Amino acid sequence: MIVFEEEYRLLSQEGHLTKSSLLAGLDAIRRANIDDQGRGLFYSGLFELSIGFERLMKIVVVLQHKLENENRNPTNKELRGYGHNIIDLYKVSCSIANKHNIKMECNDDQQQILEVLSSFGTGSRYYNLDEITNSARHEDPLKMWSDVINSHIWDLKSHIRAKLEQNALTYVEQMGAGTSWYHGRNIDGELMMISEYHYFYHATEKANFHIAWSLISIMYPFYSLLSQLSHKLHDLSESLDLEQAVPYMYEFFPFFLTPKKSVLKRKRWV
Repeated sequence: MIVFEEEYRLLSQEGHLTKSSLLAGLDAIRRANIDDQGRGLFYSGLFELSIGFERLMKIVVVLQHKLENENRNPTNKELRGYGHNIIDLYKVSCSIANKHNIKMECNDDQQQILEVLSSFGTGSRYYNLDEITNSARHEDPLKMWSDVINSHIWDLKSHIRAKLEQNALTYVEQMGAGTSWYHGRNIDGELMMISEYHYFYHATEKANFHIAWSLISIMYPFYSLLSQLSHKLHDLSESLDLEQAVPYMYEFFPFFLTPKKSVLKRKRWV
């Protein structure tokens, strides 16, 4: 049996790990782009975010189990039974949130993000090696993420998109590269003209701020949920005359409350 001091330490470590993963993921996605230097950051971001979201939701599962079972932890088998599918874990989290009168739902852009992270966490992170060895079972994660980027580009104000298009046309005219092809491909695997590369590079840079906001918006309700779970578990421990074994887990995640105005200006998260 885990002593209370040790359980407190382990949950604290889990909080720190989850916080670090989510912040590192936000930072990488914010700085990623379609050029050769930036595209590796898409993988880093998806890797960290898929880990962070899974751990965040499993913290919720563990705390809810303790609350419903007189402060007892789930068994390893019970926790493993929830798997690594972020979409399924999110549904479980929504169900738990509903028990505490907390509204948790996603719009289309946020749902699309969760689907990519879920696919990445359950196998598409190995897509390149699987494709090389003729055993690919998942879609290319960068191609999936390009759909997320495109959705957020379309969410930009029309005058911003028009300015980006005009800047791209002006650039290729000045360079005399109107009919030239970019030396590489877009992250969705498609060939690009130089004008398309110029447009998508700068459009992705702007869209990434909004993707960061979509991610923060998904996380936002978890702050209130973790707050309620933590306080209710403290009350439960007191009623059972037990030593407190649960940190105030929401205190690890103050960045969940970052306002939109700040998110849309924030260039670094770590």
